[in-house]
Amino acid sequence: MKHIIILKNGETLSGQVTNREFSIKTSYAELKFKRNEIVHIHFENIPQFTQDEMLLLASDVLMGVVSPATITIKLESSGQTVKLGKDKIHTIMFLDSV
Repeated sequence: MKHIIILKNGETLSGQVTNREFSIKTSYAELKFKRNEIVHIHFENIPQFTQDEMLLLASDVLMGVVSPATITIKLESSGQTVKLGKDKIHTIMFLDSV
């Protein structure tokens, strides 16, 4: 399983995101999804993204606020674990979902 995190500063990290579930609070509901149901998450990055965006395997695109606020990834290169605030992340791609 390979996941890639693209940081807002342009750096990339590859490995395994250990968060098993994500939720998104939209204008109409708060919805929860397992990691394997998600293709990617783009985090708020004005002007490109005015709110968080989640693309699901079922092709649904949801806009709102994604939780949790901290994402943990076990790096493929070294096995080290890194915790990142979502404010530092541009995109998470779950390549094992596609």
